[in-house]
Amino acid sequence: MTEIYRHQRWTDRELRTAGFQRYARRKELVMARRLPAAEAPLTLNVDDETVSVPAGYIICYKPGQQVKKRLIDYEQWPCSRSDFQATYAAWDEQNWQPTPAVLDLMRQGCKPYYKRAGVWAKRLTEATQVQSKESAEPFLVPAGHWLVLGVDGAPYHMDDRSFQQRYTLESGG
Repeated sequence: MTEIYRHQRWTDRELRTAGFQRYARRKELVMARRLPAAEAPLTLNVDDETVSVPAGYIICYKPGQQVKKRLIDYEQWPCSRSDFQATYAAWDEQNWQPTPAVLDLMRQGCKPYYKRAGVWAKRLTEATQVQSKESAEPFLVPAGHWLVLGVDGAPYHMDDRSFQQRYTLESGG
């Protein structure tokens, strides 16, 4: 376990050789807002990893069904502005009816989006060191989690349940 996955540019061939496959994102509502300087840096715990998020990053929220007492109580994750612009699109469902949780997030400055871009990913068979853009140090990701590479090769991870809810293997993936 000496390899540390960090942000890098990969070729499709390198990814396939390393055991990654291509996954499409299931369409799911995500609420998002830009992190203002007054709230930065924001420290978040994302899948047991503590990350420091600078001003200007986009904070994404999974609204769920229930209104939360505080904004921090919603499931959330950071995304750089450039990655957000490359991978998310404005929510475009016809006749959409926002839930109370969505309306609460809108009152707090969020707007509705969905992630449109797929990812390269592989399920880890052993614990692996990963250093995301937002991490000061590499983080040990446990076996069974998914190592995911974003649009520009930035690594992150998620548990199996979350990955299966969000992604599906692309045909020919």
